[in-house]
Amino acid sequence: MQVTEKEFSKGVAVVAGGSGAIGGAVCLALARAGSAVALTYRSNRTAAENLKDKILSMGGSADICQVAIEEPASVANFIDRALHRHGSIHSVVYASGPQIPLKYINSLSPQEWADVMNVDVNGCFNLINAALPHLKAQGGGSVVAVTTTAVERVPQRDILSAAPKAAIEVLIRGLAKEEGRYGIRANSVAPGLLEEGLGREFIDHGLTPDLVDKFRRSVPVKRFGFAEEIADAVIFLLSAKARYITGQTLAVDGGMQL
Repeated sequence: MQVTEKEFSKGVAVVAGGSGAIGGAVCLALARAGSAVALTYRSNRTAAENLKDKILSMGGSADICQVAIEEPASVANFIDRALHRHGSIHSVVYASGPQIPLKYINSLSPQEWADVMNVDVNGCFNLINAALPHLKAQGGGSVVAVTTTAVERVPQRDILSAAPKAAIEVLIRGLAKEEGRYGIRANSVAPGLLEEGLGREFIDHGLTPDLVDKFRRSVPVKRFGFAEEIADAVIFLLSAKARYITGQTLAVDGGMQL
């Protein structure tokens, strides 16, 4: 089956965390591939509106919705709005995640741990839980969660990134195994260190210049990544080009895990 840019022309892609660096790049890539996009933001309405305007200027379709991802009713309302306008959902992308403090495990409080787990792990579950009945009823769809290569190679002081994303990857694999019979595929994309978004913050505020250089030299391709490169992998896994791929995690890290 030949895949064209019109593959995503029917229905809508919903993107949780679309106002962030990676989520925004995913939204733009979806729009370029012919998809309507419905994206969430938590507090940065300006970023969401700017992204919407950019997609509209490309001739695409975009809706924005403020969502508290950890609240099931808020997520369900977002999914219902997307369905009401577009009729069906062909893709579900979880590209969300809270701001996290860079701390050693021994300095984390139980509340800090619980708060991050609630927003990230429960947020991803809420998105899947709200969308899944509709995907099954329409005969299938594709789900991609953006996680992190820290799941496989945990940096110090980054457990609040790695631990919830590890749980999300298992959730995605479970979804793939249980729902494949209904035409639903589910995969993860695991970015390495990026020059944008939370990765940029980690570089600027979590590492000394010497450590930044050490990290960069440890990457086989000798550079950090960009959000657009993560988006390319997400679009591939959402597309029919990946129609026989499910339950996998694709590391997009320049070989950092090696």
